[in-house]
Amino acid sequence: MWIAYARTVIGQLLAHPDQLGASLPTGVAETFESYLDQWDDVAAGGPDFLWVTEVEAERVEILGKAFFTIADRLARAAEARGYPISPPEGEPFYQALVKGFLDALAQEGRSRLEFSEQLRDEWPGLKPE
Repeated sequence: MWIAYARTVIGQLLAHPDQLGASLPTGVAETFESYLDQWDDVAAGGPDFLWVTEVEAERVEILGKAFFTIADRLARAAEARGYPISPPEGEPFYQALVKGFLDALAQEGRSRLEFSEQLRDEWPGLKPE
């Protein structure tokens, strides 16, 4: 459910880049779409899955900042309108995705640990462990 929702969000951002107040860095939307395709394929095998990939630490920061910006803008819009940021059925996946990303980022050295801690404190809708 969350993957379908995310595809809609990415499609809207590609069609209307001004919705974020700034455009996404080059290649970010395409990378997100690629991940969604991969997750969709893996998830077809059952409701639980493990996905692993290798990404350069600098690229992870770019993707993380973009993901945070999208989530933050969507959360603000959802709050203003009085509805959830994403479908409740997709909430477990969203929580696992964000926490997994932040945990992996924290393993990449001191500066990225600090960055992940900052994001963890500010990430929209992230539930404490």
